[in-house]
Amino acid sequence: MRFVREASAGGVLPFLAALARDYGPVSSFPFGSRRIVLIDDAGLIEEILVTRQHEFVRDSGATLLRELVGTGLLTTEDPPHLQRRRLKQPAFHRSRVAGYAATIVTEVQRTLADWRPGRRVDLGAEMARLTLAAVGSALFGSDLRDETQAVADVLARVMRRGNALGAALTLGAPVLGILHRLFPERSSLVFPRERAELESIVAPLVARRRDAGTADLLSMLLDSRGEDGGALDDAAVTNEAVMLILAGHETTANALTWTWLLLSAHPLVERKLLAEVDRVLAGRRPVYEDLARLPFTAHVFDEALRLYPPAAAFARRPLHTISLGGYTIPKMTSIFVSPFVTQRNPRYFQAPGEFRPERWERAAPLKLAYFPFGAGSKMCIGEPFARMEGVLAIAAIASRFRLRRISATPIVPGAQALLRPATPVYVEPVRR
Repeated sequence: MRFVREASAGGVLPFLAALARDYGPVSSFPFGSRRIVLIDDAGLIEEILVTRQHEFVRDSGATLLRELVGTGLLTTEDPPHLQRRRLKQPAFHRSRVAGYAATIVTEVQRTLADWRPGRRVDLGAEMARLTLAAVGSALFGSDLRDETQAVADVLARVMRRGNALGAALTLGAPVLGILHRLFPERSSLVFPRERAELESIVAPLVARRRDAGTADLLSMLLDSRGEDGGALDDAAVTNEAVMLILAGHETTANALTWTWLLLSAHPLVERKLLAEVDRVLAGRRPVYEDLARLPFTAHVFDEALRLYPPAAAFARRPLHTISLGGYTIPKMTSIFVSPFVTQRNPRYFQAPGEFRPERWERAAPLKLAYFPFGAGSKMCIGEPFARMEGVLAIAAIASRFRLRRISATPIVPGAQALLRPATPVYVEPVRR
């Protein structure tokens, strides 16, 4: 099968982009005895994710993720999904997010304290260490820096196995459900070791937080009540915490990694960014109120998210046979939507392959032509936190360092579910 060959060769994204380019807003390709549909049209994507979202459920990707993080916000459908979202939403209210700013900047400064001119830095690993520390401190009141390597090792194994199993699960997700009913004592059949390792990191945090009386997200989950009036048990809280740690640090780390790579390749953009940061900060640390004073820095982050969205593609399945874009799509067909593909569509963005932060100074793009955090009721709940973290981290780092790539070897995205460079990228911090 062409799709399997492309996926095995690491060419899923070029394959999807070529499919959309050659066949238009609605295309499809065979996979086994089924067909998979790709949608590359902002209006139709809005139907799937927003206006008709109740007609769709998550696809097999959620099945695979459930094997790692258990039942939680990212792996359930309504009504449990809505209940979990309501429990977490207060932690991401604007007033709460503003309170996390100082913690994030403190973690950036701790990271920068280890940088020395002439030192070779693994950019992706450093951004992961920074964002994991920020999530741990801001949302869980815990220092997770020492756990960075352990989490990175787990993710590396998950990505490799998930990439290998992803195609099979598209066809075999129902079989996995049957196996879980036959072996209910096994919380994970695909990632048992990895899940146990993540739980060993998070479970002590949950145990320490119960009855601690603090006001972070972990304590909020422990104090919350479900629709039945009962408290979430430690297993449910652990699932949600594991999910937040993984989703909350890996996606932002990847976005920041791509941001610095793009800046290093575009000196004029970097110069404009540095001028804004110097003018606004004048040597001090950034604070939450600076977000409104750093529009170009925000545009740089927006443009990096456009070119390299953390989740390059995801899928939904209709609960019944539907009409979409003039086509009849059978019940439970896998329908792919891809921020990577649509956010590079020339119908929506001029010179779509070019890094142009200035494009965001003009009118906003058509709704759902840009959706790096998803949309609708299943949109990433941490989007306000991630955007704030990204802009503040860029400003705090840029006020002290330029990052120069050590090798001129072209960087390409890897063949994983989350969009990261295919190989480690090393940079040299140059003190300003």
